[in-house]
Amino acid sequence: MIAGYGQSAHAASDTAGSAASSGSTGLGIPDSDYSLDKLIEAAKQEAPITVVDATGKIKVMAKKFSEKYGIKATGEKMSASNQEEVLVREAQARNVRHDVFNMSNLPDVTAQFLPQGIAVSWMPPDLKTETRPAYQRPAITSLNAWVWVYNPDVYGDTCPVDNMWALTDKKWKGKISIPDPLLRNETMFWFNQIADNKDDEMKDAYQAYFGKPLETKEETATAEWVKRFAANNVKVQKSDTDVGPIVGASTSEHPVIGFVSAAIFTHAKNDHFPLAVCKQMSPWIGQLTPRVAVIAAATKSPNAAKLFVHYMMSAEGMVPQMEDGKISTNRNAKMPDSEASGVAKLMDHMFVNNSDTTPDDFKKLQYWRDLWTVSSR
Repeated sequence: MIAGYGQSAHAASDTAGSAASSGSTGLGIPDSDYSLDKLIEAAKQEAPITVVDATGKIKVMAKKFSEKYGIKATGEKMSASNQEEVLVREAQARNVRHDVFNMSNLPDVTAQFLPQGIAVSWMPPDLKTETRPAYQRPAITSLNAWVWVYNPDVYGDTCPVDNMWALTDKKWKGKISIPDPLLRNETMFWFNQIADNKDDEMKDAYQAYFGKPLETKEETATAEWVKRFAANNVKVQKSDTDVGPIVGASTSEHPVIGFVSAAIFTHAKNDHFPLAVCKQMSPWIGQLTPRVAVIAAATKSPNAAKLFVHYMMSAEGMVPQMEDGKISTNRNAKMPDSEASGVAKLMDHMFVNNSDTTPDDFKKLQYWRDLWTVSSR
């Protein structure tokens, strides 16, 4: 499934690529002397590690890693923004307590943390044949699917919204629930990705919905969409774990369209609330967010940290997260049948990052934040 994804998530610049190069990290055993057995042996001589991700499944992964290799790893769930704060603060204090991060803000990683030497990204040499080159510099572990959703108990198999511009229509005012974009830079980066790479598709979608060409004073159709969307009294929540139940509890009198990660479908299954993907939504039913393995440059256990990265990028290691809809970048990783959202069959209808424009995502972050803030007042 991954093999056909075009330009997803490769190094955004020569600088970032150099920083991410496995041959220049200086961590642990050199790649010139690398073998998995040597890495395991070296890792066993080091102190336990703490590994971090925005999902609680990192605790399961850490436990399975420890059982497999006999090397103590503790998993810690931490939001994307807190991950960045901890990574920087510990580097400044020269007191690393968190060794490996699976981070979702790729522009921040490639524009700041790698070039500044705060962190490194290492690609396991023996997994290069199992991972597309586009995912190797820096080391992209997985793609996190985010989708537009609705209540199928109310609308059956057909989402009541089939165009992103419908979300700017007055008929949906106050009836859209999403995680607060000001707390989730990945949303802002997505806006810029669309503007830079697929703005014509946003223009076409406007004409398809309203029956006339878009006229706007904004620089892009995407900016016009963001302005109108934010102004449509969107209900922002702290996270998508809040959004899912709100959508599931909506009614025909008070319908709600939401934006959530595929992981929320596991919550829906376990907590018994209805949720379905808006499969007819155009131009896209959602986005794929690349997630990158980052090692704290000053880790005291560099080989153990590298071994955990190897584990995450193996067909085996990412399985606990694949059960929640994460897409492993390993060619040999198969989506578990138990995965509840069905996103593996919907990849062709999702927006895919073009990391050639990642530097611009970082550069224009404040522009999108300001546009959202002003428009939502």
